[in-house]
Amino acid sequence: MRNKAGFTLMELVIAIVILGILAVTAAPKFLNVSSDTYRAKLYELKGSMTEMSRVIYGKAAMQGIENDKTGDRKIDDIAIWGGYPKAIYKGIGLTIVDFNQHWAFNQDKTGSSSHDGGERAFVATFLKKLNIKDKDDVEKIKATNCYLRYKENNTGGEPIITIIDSGC
Repeated sequence: MRNKAGFTLMELVIAIVILGILAVTAAPKFLNVSSDTYRAKLYELKGSMTEMSRVIYGKAAMQGIENDKTGDRKIDDIAIWGGYPKAIYKGIGLTIVDFNQHWAFNQDKTGSSSHDGGERAFVATFLKKLNIKDKDDVEKIKATNCYLRYKENNTGGEPIITIIDSGC
């Protein structure tokens, strides 16, 4: 009897077919990695903004200005309204380290007749999602369908932070 060394052609074909079936079923899970990354970063930004707005509110409460709705007060150079950071770059934008280097953002003035306290909104998306010349364009930011919206609460409570991620 001879010693067999190696695989037959049939064994190789069966192994390749099995690997092909595994690749077809597993590939879609790995193809959405970038969109999952964008979503995760948006939720990370939401968490950071939520926590920083609470920290700023705590500092405002310690100074007794948590109910101030003049819009003239600042905590650590961060503009506040009702004790929370305003929905502008000099408000919530300054609470995030290197925010202007990684995000495209601006105040959203659509859908509101007034931009007084409680009516302001701020939107942000990834710089990678836009041309650099469009980084301040609110409509282009919103057209990505992959952005965060920070809105002051007109009742004076905690800001409302919404994530739109259908385009991520």
